[in-house]
Amino acid sequence: MDWYLLLSAILLPALSAVLCFIVKNQKARIAIVSISTLILFAVAYGFIVLLLNSPDGRIVYHFNESTLEVVSWIIKGFDLILFSYIAYVGIKHKKAIVVVLCVLQFIPWALFEVFGVFGKVFEPEQAFVIDYLSLIMIMLVSIIGPIITFFALGYMKEHEHHLKLTVSRQPRFFMILFIFLSAMNALVMTDNLSWMYFFWEITTLCSFLLISHDGTEIAIKNGLRALWINSVGGVAFIFAIILVNSSLDTLSIQAISESGMQGAFTGMLPIALGLLCIAGFTKSAQFPFQSWLLGAMVAPTPVSALLHSSTMVKAGVYLVVRISPAFSGTILGQLVAISGGFTFAVASAIAISQSNGKKVLAYSTIANLGLVICCAGIGTRISIAAAILLMIFHAVSKGLLFLCVGTIEQGIGSRDIEDMQGLFKLMPFTTVITVIGMISMMLPPFGVLITKFMAIETAVDQPLVLLLIILGSALTVVFWGKWIGIILTMSYKPKFHIEKLTFSMEAALSMLIIFVMIASIGIVPLYNVFVKPQVLAFALTDKGALFGEGMGIWLHNMDNAVYGGFASIIFFILVLLLMVAIPFFAHRLKPTRLKPPYLCGGNASDDMRGLEFISPGDKTENVVVRNYYMQGVFGEEKLTTGANIIAGAIVLIILGVVIGL
Repeated sequence: MDWYLLLSAILLPALSAVLCFIVKNQKARIAIVSISTLILFAVAYGFIVLLLNSPDGRIVYHFNESTLEVVSWIIKGFDLILFSYIAYVGIKHKKAIVVVLCVLQFIPWALFEVFGVFGKVFEPEQAFVIDYLSLIMIMLVSIIGPIITFFALGYMKEHEHHLKLTVSRQPRFFMILFIFLSAMNALVMTDNLSWMYFFWEITTLCSFLLISHDGTEIAIKNGLRALWINSVGGVAFIFAIILVNSSLDTLSIQAISESGMQGAFTGMLPIALGLLCIAGFTKSAQFPFQSWLLGAMVAPTPVSALLHSSTMVKAGVYLVVRISPAFSGTILGQLVAISGGFTFAVASAIAISQSNGKKVLAYSTIANLGLVICCAGIGTRISIAAAILLMIFHAVSKGLLFLCVGTIEQGIGSRDIEDMQGLFKLMPFTTVITVIGMISMMLPPFGVLITKFMAIETAVDQPLVLLLIILGSALTVVFWGKWIGIILTMSYKPKFHIEKLTFSMEAALSMLIIFVMIASIGIVPLYNVFVKPQVLAFALTDKGALFGEGMGIWLHNMDNAVYGGFASIIFFILVLLLMVAIPFFAHRLKPTRLKPPYLCGGNASDDMRGLEFISPGDKTENVVVRNYYMQGVFGEEKLTTGANIIAGAIVLIILGVVIGL
């Protein structure tokens, strides 16, 4: 059964991709996507059962020597095809940097993998290892990913209608989505760093193909930007592979993770770890590599949701968290924490200046990924637990919010926050889900806030990192609160409309909002069953600990004394009671008790909507309600260049420090 699950997780999405591309019929495509979604759910469930019943908390897939050699050469063949295609893309679009970066990867790869110039390649016989961190990623990829794909069934039909396409491009679109899922599952399961690089590059190529899917000039431009920026990470990755192989005599990712405990943080290994962190920074769109993710907003909404929630960017933070025990407590760890904290604070600040809903979500994603990397850099048990929990909560909530914004955009023809005023009248179902999704990103008892609290608690020994986390957390509340306020603003006598969504869109939104609630309500078992075993398996030296007990989670110091915590379930019950009580009493409030707002003149009508008033010149004026965006303080033009320079300097310092160790 183990092998069937492994093959299903990797090959089933690949098979679905082929079928979606070959079969042009819409009904057949719906059937393929639906069946694949259910099977991937089953695969994720199968891995959960297998791992929970595993005595040592790991599922290991061994290859004998001959099989390992055959599979390795097959992957090298696909690597060569991948290099060739990326170079072709660069030549076709006359993008020299894409070609140059492709060559910079190909030459060391060929010398190392094919010709053995740098010595023997030590590939691990345990080709795939699934521990609890891998399992969490499998759940994100194989549950959230298919839900987004299912949502795309209804969304892409309307999307192509707006584009007035005469020939549907959906077969190509769904093919790339499923290849993406296949590569992500393989990436998080393999224990071979060289194989991870191959799957890593597949996600890079898929992101280019999806971002440029509409074929417009801006789409292709932004797709190429994603391709070359992530290729920078690819160059760092391939050199890291060579250094790891020579330092540890193995390409086992598990061995890299455990190397810090074995005193191997010397010689060339720190450089390799620094390069792997930089590769993770590019993939997770950390400053100064963030522009590709912002440009990805031109892609259809399911692409944005997939890139931001369960794939692409999560691959970057997965890599950094995975190897974080190797540099825990070192100066490299401190610099990684500062880099992540800096991204968290700056991205949150710029998000305040944005009125484009997708851009707000994009900056929010960059910020939260920064916090994950910051926690990985801090490198304590509690911070690693916070990083893994944040990966889960962020994936679910952000996947939901991107789908909500896409649904809103199709409903009102705009993604501008200011155009969402009174949205509840037009799209009540989507509005409620959107608001809950936003609240889940900033208020208790939802998990994101709890992880920020944990990050703050564990950063007290690093004042600069602590300041950045506090600053970023405060700024986060501003842009979410502003957005929620404009959505819920409406007249006193609204005329409600019945919202009509396709089944696939409504089902996807419903499933994700259920997962958002379940994840936060069940944070205690979520931590105890899936996160805690992984934190303990990392075998970090600090004595702090996080316990999921009773009605909440609690932080213990080295003396086992409780110094913080959240009674999350009690919080949830209180919030649910308020959610029921407030609308009930608001409904009982009679209109006659309401007073018309003062508008610098007499109201134009007596319906108390307050949208028009008589100005001193006896003219009827419209009331315009807008948020402040403070462009002069938090605007992209004000902050981005300086932030890129500082973040670039931090990256250079990381390189300088690891080379000097």
